[in-house]
Amino acid sequence: MLRFTLVRLGQAILVLFGVATVVCLLSRGSGNDAELVAPPDAPPETVAQIEKNLGLDKPLINQYFDYMSDLLHGDLGQSFAYRTDVRSLIADALPNTIELGLCAFAFAAVFGIAIGVRSAMRPGGWTDHVGKGLALAGQSVPSFWLAILLVLVFSVRLDWLPPFGQGGWQHLVLPAIALGAFSLASLTRLTRSAIIEVLRKDHTVFMNAKGVSPRLLIVHTLRNASLPIVTLAGILLGTLISASVIIETIFAWPGVGQLAIQGINSRDYNVVQGVVLVNTTIFVILLFIVDVSYGLLDPRVRRASRGVASPA
Repeated sequence: MLRFTLVRLGQAILVLFGVATVVCLLSRGSGNDAELVAPPDAPPETVAQIEKNLGLDKPLINQYFDYMSDLLHGDLGQSFAYRTDVRSLIADALPNTIELGLCAFAFAAVFGIAIGVRSAMRPGGWTDHVGKGLALAGQSVPSFWLAILLVLVFSVRLDWLPPFGQGGWQHLVLPAIALGAFSLASLTRLTRSAIIEVLRKDHTVFMNAKGVSPRLLIVHTLRNASLPIVTLAGILLGTLISASVIIETIFAWPGVGQLAIQGINSRDYNVVQGVVLVNTTIFVILLFIVDVSYGLLDPRVRRASRGVASPA
């Protein structure tokens, strides 16, 4: 298990190193940052001095090593628009994004797995048809369209929930539903398929024939079907946290997604690349946790990591 964990950790570090390299090269090739910092009517001497202060007059390889060294020390650079360091901007916005992402994930996981289990235990029934219909609708409807519809119905027409901003739990309901709808549909379909596959296996058929209680049967099938569900759940959680740009913009939620949009509009590339690096790091860490959890859920993974063949 230790070897398995170390291999996955090494792969995660390589991914982060590759993303940081790509971000550095793209930011250096997208334009001269000194021209963004300097006033529009600044003379060439002023632009050259700013280039020197920012280290942009050095060769690209030296700029790359300086950039990686700053990353190792947690320095994401300075924001040209806000005139402060990017790390503090992201530190202020990231908790809001995590809060929204976790609420959306909780909504998707609880209802998605519950609907999937109910559909799989009674395939062909009315609950199965309703569950498949909801899953199809959730994967077909764009999140931005659903967000606008929720605001129109529950904020404008019924005046039950606030349409935008941050505050109490009421402000989280609509953006969490809009953000988590696609994940709910994905978990519903995968849970249903995985449980039906387990229910068709001989040992599960034998348990059912022996009269095992439905609750115990559900627990047994869920554990045997947990690997694909956990994999998808980890990917969805990373996606909900790192790809909530549209929902944060529609609901004026002060997270890193809205910060990235503001950075793009103001050509504040340090903010944009800082958000990309932080989101990628969160996504890779979550996938690493999912990989490690395989060994806890499936003994065959632990045996394989020790070089022990699984019994036939």
